[in-house]
Amino acid sequence: METKTETLLKLIEQALNIAEQMRPELANPERLNNVVRVLQSIRTKTLIGQLEPSVGTSTFGLAREVADWVEPLDSPLLKVVGAIEEYYQTNF
Repeated sequence: METKTETLLKLIEQALNIAEQMRPELANPERLNNVVRVLQSIRTKTLIGQLEPSVGTSTFGLAREVADWVEPLDSPLLKVVGAIEEYYQTNF
């Protein structure tokens, strides 16, 4: 059985993999690069035990950021960052 941390890390890795697959399709990947940096930071904080608790209210702001520029809105990246946000809120 996976721990909460392992599950969150798997979701982050999934998002990073999707982001890398999207990179060649984007004319200007700067916003994607920002999302990747945030995901890497969250991963690092999670690994070293410094991820701040959500207390059911805090988010990373990833879903909003990705929704501002990704197309189509049913993009796999938007789905996985939404899953990260939801998992973080309910489990941390």
